[in-house]
Amino acid sequence: MKKSSIYRMVLIFLILSFFFLHLVVGSETSYSKLQHGPVPSRSLNVPTGGSDQASFLQTIGFYLFWMAQLFIIVFIVALFLSRRNNLLKQELLQRKNMEQRLQQYASELKHSNEMKDLFADILRHDLLNPAGVIRGYTEHLLEIETDIKKLQYLQSISRSNKKLIDLIEEAASFTKLDTLGSIPLEKKDIGCIIDNVIESMRMQISEKNAKVSFFRSGPYPANANNLMEQVFVNFLSNALKYGPLNGNIDINVIDAGDSWKVCFVDEGDGIPDEFKEAIFERFRRVEKGAIKGSGLGLAIAKKIVELHSGQLGVTDNPMGKGSVFWATFLKA
Repeated sequence: MKKSSIYRMVLIFLILSFFFLHLVVGSETSYSKLQHGPVPSRSLNVPTGGSDQASFLQTIGFYLFWMAQLFIIVFIVALFLSRRNNLLKQELLQRKNMEQRLQQYASELKHSNEMKDLFADILRHDLLNPAGVIRGYTEHLLEIETDIKKLQYLQSISRSNKKLIDLIEEAASFTKLDTLGSIPLEKKDIGCIIDNVIESMRMQISEKNAKVSFFRSGPYPANANNLMEQVFVNFLSNALKYGPLNGNIDINVIDAGDSWKVCFVDEGDGIPDEFKEAIFERFRRVEKGAIKGSGLGLAIAKKIVELHSGQLGVTDNPMGKGSVFWATFLKA
C-alpha cells in the first residue's frame, strides 16, 4: 500500500470521526435541555462567560481525546495493512522464483535423462561391439596358437576384455534402471528363479569346485519381474568370486511374514561393519583390495530390489567365516 493511500485513509477517518463526535455531543446537549432546561451552549463559537468557556474547553478536550484515539487506531490499522501487503508481495515474488526454479530443474532433469539414454546407447553399441570383436578374435587365436608365451598373452587379453565387457554391461544396465520409476510385476516362484540361476552358472561353480546348496521346502510365490534373476546372479557370482576353492554356498528362502527373505551364505573373507552399507552404492568397494570389480553389481541389485518394494543388506555369517547377502520380496 502506498503512503499517499495511507494518508488519504487517515484523513477520511478523521473527518468522519469529527462529524460523528459532533453529533454525539449535540445529542447529549439536547438530552440535557429536555431533562434540566437550557444549558450553556457547546457550539464551537467562543463564549464570553466563564462557565461557557469551561464548557467550550471541555467540549474541545472531548473532541481532541477521541480524535487522538481514532488517529492511533487508524494509524495502527494502516501500518498493519501496509506490512501485510508487503508480506504478500514478498510471498508472491518467492512463489514466482520457486516456479522458475522448478521449471529450470524440470528442464535440467529432462536433459539429464536424455543424456543417460544417450550414454546407455553408446555403451551398448559403440563400446560393446568393438569389445565383442576383440573377444571373437582372441578366442580364435587361443584355439590355433601353440606358443606358450603367446598363449599367456592371449589369456591375459581375454581376461581383461571380459572385465571390460562386464563393466560396460553393468553400466548400461544401471543407467537403464536408474531412469525407471516402476516395473511391471507378476506372480512368480522365487524357487524356480533360483534354480535357473544355479543352472546357468554351472561352469563358474565348477571352476571353483564349489558346493551350492539350495534348501527348498516348497513354492515361494512373489510379485516379481524378470529382473529379480539379476539380483540372485549377482549374489551367487560374488560368493563364487570372493569365496575359497572347494567352498560351500548355502541358499535359503525364509518366510518373513508378508515377504520372502532370500539369503546367500558364503565362506569368503566377510565384509567389515563400516562397509556393509557402502558396498551397495555406486562405485563403492571395500578398500585395501578385499573386494574388486566395477562397484556397480550390488548397486544394480539394490535398485532392482527397491523397484520390487523390497530391502537388501549383508550380515556376518553366524556359522563362521563369510557373509550373508539377503533380499526381501513381497509375497504374491
